[in-house]
Amino acid sequence: MKRILVILTFSFFWLFACSSDDSNLTSIEGIWKLVAYNVGEGFDINNDGIKSINLLEEIGCTNNEELLFESTGVVYTNASFNPGIKIYIVNEETNAYAFNIVCDTEGVISFASNYIQKENTIAFNNHNAVISNNQLYIVFQDAIGIYNSDFTKVLRRVDLTLVYSKQ
Repeated sequence: MKRILVILTFSFFWLFACSSDDSNLTSIEGIWKLVAYNVGEGFDINNDGIKSINLLEEIGCTNNEELLFESTGVVYTNASFNPGIKIYIVNEETNAYAFNIVCDTEGVISFASNYIQKENTIAFNNHNAVISNNQLYIVFQDAIGIYNSDFTKVLRRVDLTLVYSKQ
């Protein structure tokens, strides 16, 4: 009897010691709200004297974007945040910028797509996103152009990172 008890105890210990630790995985299912629209460097678009990499803090456009990930493997949104943002340099020596911001007021861009979750990486809509600390990050490389003053030449491009927080 002691032998069976020892074998069962060892088997129980081995089962839990060797199982994978999923405690760091965040479930993607649910609602994720757009909380940051980050660019690679800070700008003071609203002229309050404070630069921010989060353009949501700098522009006055309404943000209602949420992603809904369903257990069926479908993600969708009914209200994408899609402002027109043009950044141009007015003085190359001082790196002074000016901005043309057009808020999207004419309609709603929506989508539905299948998604696949592998650990903390989510693939959907031809993009990969990463979950970290209960936030979802999607990076769009070189998404925002910085132009010369007459908009005839792109001087450089910066990445755009969308950050969503689970609700």
